[in-house]
Amino acid sequence: MLRLFFAIGVLGMLGSCQPAPDAPYINPLWTPEHRECVSNGGDWAQGGLLGLYQCFPHYSDAGQACSASSQCEGLCMADTKQCAASFEFGCYGYLDDQGARLDICVD
Repeated sequence: MLRLFFAIGVLGMLGSCQPAPDAPYINPLWTPEHRECVSNGGDWAQGGLLGLYQCFPHYSDAGQACSASSQCEGLCMADTKQCAASFEFGCYGYLDDQGARLDICVD
């Protein structure tokens, strides 16, 4: 009977050894870049024409009004005049650090 209570206690303790719900999963076999990306809240995913893996950060100022990219962690998008949510592929306009519109295509 004592063994049963001991086993239940051990299982209860093991069940409580979980990472915090907000902590991202970090696999020790990932590359240092992958680990750094995920630990900083980014998404490690394929992108671009070559489909290479890279970090897609989540900018904390996403959606905030801007008139130049110097006001944002990423880019200030020209059409919306808002800070970008992450790095983007494709063709779009953004405002440089002085507020001038530049149109680019990123592969």
